[in-house]
Amino acid sequence: MTQRSPVCGAQDIGTNWSSACEEQGKLVSTLMEPQRIKILRLLCGGELCVCEIEHELALPQNLVSHHLRVLREAGLVAARKEGQFVHYSRVEERIHELMLTLEELLSN
Repeated sequence: MTQRSPVCGAQDIGTNWSSACEEQGKLVSTLMEPQRIKILRLLCGGELCVCEIEHELALPQNLVSHHLRVLREAGLVAARKEGQFVHYSRVEERIHELMLTLEELLSN
């Protein structure tokens, strides 16, 4: 049986795919929800309380908390508790890593 090469010129990524690529894919998938991108953009201006994020996005608290949890688990935001309020900020080093990951995943 003859092995066909892709007509479009695509390369075989099977041999180059690793567990690191899996992790990178998971990190990138965090951004598949537009509200998470909006949250990251809101936080460009500095730390915000959950209630401020809710107000800006016009979303209920439980949905904002869900998106913040996903971003926190991905290491893209950090939380700081002050009394009964939780303030979030971007983790710039991790965001830079995400940008490099996107570039690496989409390049040859």
